[in-house]
Amino acid sequence: MPPLSLYIHIPWCVRKCPYCDFNSHQVQGALPVDVYVAALLGDLACDAPHARGRPIDSVFFGGGTPSLFAADAIARIIDGVDALLPLARDAHHVLVRGLFG
Repeated sequence: MPPLSLYIHIPWCVRKCPYCDFNSHQVQGALPVDVYVAALLGDLACDAPHARGRPIDSVFFGGGTPSLFAADAIARIIDGVDALLPLARDAHHVLVRGLFG
């Protein structure tokens, strides 16, 4: 079976651009990082059986401005994904280099 890619949507921005059609929202107060990470991983846990063991080749963070999430929150997401679905052998290296330089 072919590998899969995973898209992680982070829907907050410092301000909403007038041309943007994505589901994104201007930050108002503190971001609900812990609640959102838990919801993302809970959602993935429900859908993980549909992957049928296929490896995740790439993980793309998009949406609003994913860099509004601290590195530890992104790491919790990646660790949670890895616990639920097999990441391709080289995926960790690509993720860390892509996110943290």
